[in-house]
Amino acid sequence: MVKKRVKEVIYSTYPIWKSKPDFIIIGAQRSGVTSLYRYLAQHPESLITWTWRETYYFDVHENYNKGLGWYLKHFPSKLRKGKKLTFEAAPSYLYPQYIPPRIQQDLGNIKMIAILRNPADRAYSAWQMFQEYSKNPDPYLRGIADQRTFAEAIAQELDPNSTPPKYPYQYIEKGKYANYLKNYYQYFDKQNILVVNFEQFRDRLSEVLENVCNFLEIQPFSTEQIKQLKTQKYAAANYVINPGDPEIIEQLKAYFSPENQKLYELLNVHFDW
Repeated sequence: MVKKRVKEVIYSTYPIWKSKPDFIIIGAQRSGVTSLYRYLAQHPESLITWTWRETYYFDVHENYNKGLGWYLKHFPSKLRKGKKLTFEAAPSYLYPQYIPPRIQQDLGNIKMIAILRNPADRAYSAWQMFQEYSKNPDPYLRGIADQRTFAEAIAQELDPNSTPPKYPYQYIEKGKYANYLKNYYQYFDKQNILVVNFEQFRDRLSEVLENVCNFLEIQPFSTEQIKQLKTQKYAAANYVINPGDPEIIEQLKAYFSPENQKLYELLNVHFDW
């Protein structure tokens, strides 16, 4: 009880001398969030949290109930930060409806970056990731491994009468990006949320990073830095595509066509999905 009280007192002092993040990368899952985080972490004008890329604050109720002081403990002091930018990246922040109002309440009209990937390809990549968890030494990850085939997973998610698995994989639902962005736009100005196309991020890295740096109002990466970043791969997947799965992916692309159109109209852009 005494230790808990001491922690509460310490956390209460963090808003005084700890810095808040200047921006957050909010998702989407399996869309290059880790790569963008690692690239920006190498920018001379940035500082990352002292933990891994994400704090699990806004999405995990238990952590959020610990208060803003607990969250700020993950970030550098205001003295160390100086004029540099500090940030976190959390692929899960894009989805739950309760997250945007939490961010707005604690951080104000903060800048955010969302990376969106062709939803059919994202779904397959996410399924492959959860399949691989069955080989992971971490008991928690093994426990949420998806043992179903891709065809079984998609058929079950499309069937309104099916019983969903205990873990909410939501391969299809997480690709309906317009719904999630609309939720964010209720709390934040559109110009404060940069939407990045994963395919462009993958194929035209220099151009996309220049847009990101302009958005964050920092100097662009040098040509030499871009060359070095292109040699770095993070969370890259080299999974084998199973026979029959390409056909399901194509069917998903047709399924997502009206959802993608909603996104294009919302953003006034057109991705080649």
